[in-house]
Amino acid sequence: MALSYVVTARLSDYFKDSYLKAIAEANSGGTFKLPDDIAASRDSHNDYLAELSASGKMYCAGPFDDFSAALFIFENVTRQEVDEILRKDSHVQNGFIPEWEVREWHHRF
Repeated sequence: MALSYVVTARLSDYFKDSYLKAIAEANSGGTFKLPDDIAASRDSHNDYLAELSASGKMYCAGPFDDFSAALFIFENVTRQEVDEILRKDSHVQNGFIPEWEVREWHHRF
């Protein structure tokens, strides 16, 4: 039984509001367009998460539907590494993830 870590990361109101606005615009026939700072951070964030996934350190990640928070599940890392990984994320560095909670999780199936 491997010990994993589940992270609930709060997303900033600016990030949440920008995503919801872009989705609403796209759903009404417009273009999905994020502010430039979020779009640039997203590209770096997604590349970083792809690397973590490929290395076996991250099991999965994604935002909740209301964009108030995101969930990450990390494996094959220590508790200290989880915070180090998060601090290196562009969304954290740009203030779009201002805080997070880490909990130990037993991944059984």
